[in-house]
Amino acid sequence: MSKDHHLRNKEVAGADADRDLSGRFAALRRAEEQYTPEFVSLRRRRPRSSGSRALQLAAAACVVIVLAAIVWQRASVRWPQDRSVASITEWKAPTDFLLETPGRELLRTVPAIGEWPGYVVTDPHPRPADIRKKTSH
Repeated sequence: MSKDHHLRNKEVAGADADRDLSGRFAALRRAEEQYTPEFVSLRRRRPRSSGSRALQLAAAACVVIVLAAIVWQRASVRWPQDRSVASITEWKAPTDFLLETPGRELLRTVPAIGEWPGYVVTDPHPRPADIRKKTSH
C-alpha cells in the first residue's frame, strides 16, 4: 500500500469516529431535554408570602437603627478645641535611639590628612646640601 492510501484510510476512520461522537452527543442532548423544565416556567415569579415582606421590613428597621446609632455616637463625641498640629521639624521618631551607635562621634568628623598635632612633615628625599645646613646651625 502506498503512503497516500494509508493516510486516506486514517482520515476516513477519523471522520467516522467524529460522526459517531457527534451522534452520541446529540442522543445525550435529546435525553436531557426530557428532564429540563421550560425557560418560561423558570422565569415565572413565585407569589410573595407575608413572611418575606416581614423579613424585608425587619431588615430595613435594623439598617435605620444602626444608622441612627452612628449619627448619635458622632454627635456625642467632644472634639478638642485646640486643633494645632505639631510641625514636622519638631517631631522626633520614637526609634531614633536605634540610630545612636557606639563610636558615632568618629563618623561625624572628617580627619584632616597631614595636620596631626605634633607631626612635622619632612622631606622624604633630603639633599646633601640641606643636611649640612641643618647640622651646621
